[in-house]
Amino acid sequence: MVFHCKVWFYDCFLKEKRECNSLRLQHLFLFVIALGMFAGIAYFENSFAQKETSPHQQWEKFADIDMITCKPGYLLILKTGGNPLCVTPATYLKLVDRGYGNYDPSIMSQRPAMSNDLMHAMISNESLMQHWHEMMQKNTTVKMKTAANWISHVRDDPDLLKNILDPIASDPKLRLAMIDVMENHTHMETSLKQHSGWMDSVHHPMINPEKANVTGNSACTWCTEYQMHGNDEYLNEFTSHDRMMAMIHAMWLNLKTSQDLHRMMLENPVHMGQMSKQMMDPVLNMVMDDERLRQQMIDLLLEHQDFMNTVRHGNPETNH
Repeated sequence: MVFHCKVWFYDCFLKEKRECNSLRLQHLFLFVIALGMFAGIAYFENSFAQKETSPHQQWEKFADIDMITCKPGYLLILKTGGNPLCVTPATYLKLVDRGYGNYDPSIMSQRPAMSNDLMHAMISNESLMQHWHEMMQKNTTVKMKTAANWISHVRDDPDLLKNILDPIASDPKLRLAMIDVMENHTHMETSLKQHSGWMDSVHHPMINPEKANVTGNSACTWCTEYQMHGNDEYLNEFTSHDRMMAMIHAMWLNLKTSQDLHRMMLENPVHMGQMSKQMMDPVLNMVMDDERLRQQMIDLLLEHQDFMNTVRHGNPETNH
């Protein structure tokens, strides 16, 4: 009896031990799986975090400015202390203006998308473009090179000629000056006299003269609808004239950046409106020197009602 009891207890002990070991193995297996899942999640989170790592953390890891990346739409700038930052284009311009960071051509040349974002922000900023206009007023070489670059772009894309002519032909004072420039250009004067459509149009009566307006857009099918702002409200946006001029001059000295910037100018109607007065003479003369562009200019002006009304008004043979 005693022997059977001992055997029974021993069997129970062994059975319980086997069950415990089995349970431990199950727990260990679940632990290994959980650990693997956690490690996998941590790995992917870390990989994602690396993509969103701040410029300062990247700088500590690589210590190489060419390795620093920013999210799309942000620009890389080095603070005056040497630390990198990723900022919006508007903030970039403010940092340069206040001396907290500097425009670095070498950084932008390695990052075309950033360079384009910066140039678009500059062209869209009327206050900053005043510095560009001032640089051209003080330097005839800059003005003539800008005009030549514009004409080069217009030859590649003749549709851009509209953005040159629109603000000039649509402004009452500028179109009078434009007519004088045209009359004093030998090739243009000859082309106008040989253009049957032009000679016929200038003898027509004025069309809806009472509806003539400052922009002329309602009387021009190819003109762009835009609104010019007074410069005064933008003059206080930037505080350091020298820093902004230095950045603009550095861009102008870089051939590719300068070419890209000039094309963006042509594509921006407001900017072309701002520059129309000071750039009118050199640009119009270069357009009229080119036979193909000269003919295109005549055809476009024939479609500009306010401009043609001004021409007819000055023609003594026109029936007003």
